[in-house]
Amino acid sequence: MKKPLFKKDWFHLFFATGAFVGFIPPFPGTLGALEGIFLYQITLEMALYVKLLLSIFFILIGLLSSSYVSVLLNNKDPDEVVIDEVAGAYIACLGKTTILELVLVFILFRIIDITKPFPLKRLESLRGGWGIMLDDILAGIMTNLIVGLIIIFSKVSL
Repeated sequence: MKKPLFKKDWFHLFFATGAFVGFIPPFPGTLGALEGIFLYQITLEMALYVKLLLSIFFILIGLLSSSYVSVLLNNKDPDEVVIDEVAGAYIACLGKTTILELVLVFILFRIIDITKPFPLKRLESLRGGWGIMLDDILAGIMTNLIVGLIIIFSKVSL
């Protein structure tokens, strides 16, 4: 990695790496997902529209910063870039309130993110920040829906 020289480099590195969490070995993606869940936990009492605005912020800043940092590091999808996991895990948490639900979100999100079922794998081939971000955003949406269905069906069976 070339040494960042400009404030713009540091700005994008900060966001793309989830406040530099992406530089912590050995599992930066897992730490990024935990960071997304932690951020959701901090905003748990906030109104849904605030959480949706934060989700949009994470997506937009992720698209810009991940694209910039992938060029800076000369890598199409650098391991250090975890804003995609932060955003995806945050989205996966929307509407979930209990610790059990959040643990389930974490486990399912990581399984879906790592295995990349159809169509997630295809999204990785997109250029720049789109290829970095979209598979995790969709993984977050899929996780949210699956956990929601598990919650609904577990209440019905009781």
